[in-house]
Amino acid sequence: MKILVTGGLGFVGINIVRGLAAQPGVQVVAADVLPWDETIDRFLAPVHRQVSYHRLDVCDRVAVQELVNRAAITDIVHAAAITATEDEERTRAAEIVAVNLQGSIHVLDAALTAPSVVRMIVVSSSGVYGTPANGAAQAVRETDPLDLTNLYAITKQSAELLSARYAVLSGKPMAAVRLPGIYGPMERSHASRRHTSAPGRLMAALRAGQPVKVAGPDVLRDWTYAADVAAGLWALLTAPQWRHPVYNLSCGQAAPFSAVVQAFVDAGLHAAWIDDPDQADIAMRPQQARAPLDIARIQADTAFQPGFPIHAGVAAWRAATG
Repeated sequence: MKILVTGGLGFVGINIVRGLAAQPGVQVVAADVLPWDETIDRFLAPVHRQVSYHRLDVCDRVAVQELVNRAAITDIVHAAAITATEDEERTRAAEIVAVNLQGSIHVLDAALTAPSVVRMIVVSSSGVYGTPANGAAQAVRETDPLDLTNLYAITKQSAELLSARYAVLSGKPMAAVRLPGIYGPMERSHASRRHTSAPGRLMAALRAGQPVKVAGPDVLRDWTYAADVAAGLWALLTAPQWRHPVYNLSCGQAAPFSAVVQAFVDAGLHAAWIDDPDQADIAMRPQQARAPLDIARIQADTAFQPGFPIHAGVAAWRAATG
């Protein structure tokens, strides 16, 4: 099996690369506009013989097609995307649409026409569900209503619909996976993902020995450790059949921000809770709440079982390189 991971050096992508490359008989092509560096080299050292790197802009249709054909790719995980804030939407709208939507079309085209490609997964986001009205208590299913109120959600949903149509056109299994908030090693700020998650900032403070003020203890999110994402994708890629065009992929439960902070406190972080989020070093606000993802669908079709509740995930992250 030779797997192409687009966006393979980004935060989520590189964890996918490492997880898939650790599987027996797998070679992974990590394709990205980001350059290879020493930090990446250290993180991928355990699987370096199974990974090759190609500089690739998914907006270049010809380059995408040539790489898929030349490398004889059998499976594609399309993770290249720009995760944009609202302010970035105003200044980078055309770029966001080009990468997230047109880039997806180019990769789908390559999967459609390349004889070697067997199947393809498009990485989508739980952002398509929006902020829950019920305080994030009720798990959301793939069939629940969507809330497409920003460019990121709009482009992700569009790519999902396109993958379903391309599956019909190609006769090949193609599906999308919706990911929640991800945490874990190798989260870095760069052009395609300029903001850092709350767990990422907590880990930076822990490693720096820096005390922090935190706010928003009751804000719920389905925080999922990056290694569980790779495990879920592997379960899909090796499943005998995909019965659905979209799968939620997460740890399957929401945790309040207080539980996330406590996991870091138990690991040695000094954190003090305050009421005013504007005065906090790291704050979660009500509009950042997300419902847990119902993962019954992926568990019914694959052998996937999440392995990292929040304390286990933080512990694994502390032990990881990056």
